[in-house]
Amino acid sequence: MKKEMAVVLLLAVSAMAGDLTGKWSGVFKVDGGDHNVPQLFLLKQQGKTLTGSGGPDAAEQYPIENGRIDGNEIRFELTTGEWKFAYHLKETGAGELKGDLKLESVGDSRTAKVSLARAKTD
Repeated sequence: MKKEMAVVLLLAVSAMAGDLTGKWSGVFKVDGGDHNVPQLFLLKQQGKTLTGSGGPDAAEQYPIENGRIDGNEIRFELTTGEWKFAYHLKETGAGELKGDLKLESVGDSRTAKVSLARAKTD
């Protein structure tokens, strides 16, 4: 009986920590801003490491830097010209990632809320 419960628990934990590999789309909204900014990510997970690219659309993508996964927390960065984007997201279940974004540039710093969903495959 204990072995069966251990197997069930292990399977439940594995199901919660799903593979993030794939296409994710959504938006971020800068705190105090009046519009959403589109986001598209092509993620690849290998263990606790996250790589891939992201940007506003398929034509404008930037490499993911310092991507790491710890439980349901996901952290990574993108650099676009003078701006650095630092994402801190959580896997909320049902194919969703939500969290915070810190945008930094010379003499400017902003925060935003991010919402992404796993994109349906064509």
